[in-house]
Amino acid sequence: MATDPKRPTYTVDAIPSDITSSVFLGNPALDNVVACLIAMNAEMWATKRRMKVLEALLVKKGVTAAMIESYVPSPAEAAEWEKERDRFIDLAMGPLGNPSFRNISEDFPKG
Repeated sequence: MATDPKRPTYTVDAIPSDITSSVFLGNPALDNVVACLIAMNAEMWATKRRMKVLEALLVKKGVTAAMIESYVPSPAEAAEWEKERDRFIDLAMGPLGNPSFRNISEDFPKG
């Protein structure tokens, strides 16, 4: 519906929230982990949906699901894929292996 430019409007811009400084789960670190999980899941779904499009296009071009499932990578491909997998795991899950958290007011250990 078009609006009449001569007619006054009473709308205003949205008031920005301070959501990035809020703590919802009682611990900012936990909030950050949950935010990361939500973002990763959004990216994963986008990737899965794109994969579905690719698979549909491949079927139209004669590449079947059975052909994809039975594909055996070359040793060089397998090594490269494992390297990429390990990098991804280290990047995405590495921080979860942090043995402890130091309070911001603590001194750094001498050593």
